[in-house]
Amino acid sequence: MLTWIDTTWCVLLAYVAALAATFSLGLVESRRRRAHAVEYSHLWPRFWYATTILLLVMALGRLSDTGELLANLGRERARSSGWYQTRRNAQAWVVGTLATLWLASVIAAVWRVPERRRRYLPTAVVVVTLVCYAAARMVSFHPVDSLLYRTELGGARLTALIETSILLVVVGTAAWNAPPTRRSH
Repeated sequence: MLTWIDTTWCVLLAYVAALAATFSLGLVESRRRRAHAVEYSHLWPRFWYATTILLLVMALGRLSDTGELLANLGRERARSSGWYQTRRNAQAWVVGTLATLWLASVIAAVWRVPERRRRYLPTAVVVVTLVCYAAARMVSFHPVDSLLYRTELGGARLTALIETSILLVVVGTAAWNAPPTRRSH
């Protein structure tokens, strides 16, 4: 049924779609600002370019399996330092800290983002969610891993469904953010 979602190529295709959406929106906003500086001065193309770069780094990390490499390095460090047996407390603390940072950043963004930049807020929140989700997966905390990697829906692991869904929401929020068309006078 949904087993195709649980493939590397599907997740990478979702990254490509998100990259294309954010980069193209940056181009559109850049062109509009240059052509009609006063009317489109509220546009912020740098946000889209920065988001594109962040998503590109994450896609390359996903493709090269950097998260697994970093998790393995963490395990080796814990073993060599003698705290591997008690690592669960540290992992729980890191996952809890990530969740707290995510919540604090969302609250701060909603509270502090100026009105002229509010249209970027949904995409920013979704991308921060993706970053925190990827970081939590890299921590490799057993209860989280069990839920994400052993739970299947329609033949796809929950982790693939979540990551792909978040990326598709990035595409959706980018489409929703397409700058308004120029008003005729």
